[in-house]
Amino acid sequence: MGYSISLSENKKYIICRVTGQITLDTAREFTKELDRLSRAHKIKRFLTDVRDAQNALSTFENYNFAYKDMAEMNLQRDVRSAILIGAADKTHDFVATVTQNAGYGVRIFYDEDAAIEWLSE
Repeated sequence: MGYSISLSENKKYIICRVTGQITLDTAREFTKELDRLSRAHKIKRFLTDVRDAQNALSTFENYNFAYKDMAEMNLQRDVRSAILIGAADKTHDFVATVTQNAGYGVRIFYDEDAAIEWLSE
């Protein structure tokens, strides 16, 4: 699993592109880096592109990540995070649902333009 994080051209959102299988350690790693960059640049919009990455976490790990790990990392809850996935990939559905239920602004998108439009609202 690898990832890259950068600011969008217009500096209105942060882009995280992930490849390979997402494990618990790597999910924690790129999530911490997104939060660090968000705080440094005062940007609270994220485009997380996982079209080339599948979520390898179990249901239990996804649930704990949303409710335990994210709280322990002291992540900002007043963010807007678009998760961009491939049309046939359902591996991110549960973590997106439990993350929303835990109080974070997360939404799944299949179209990059729609995700960027939502981030720009």
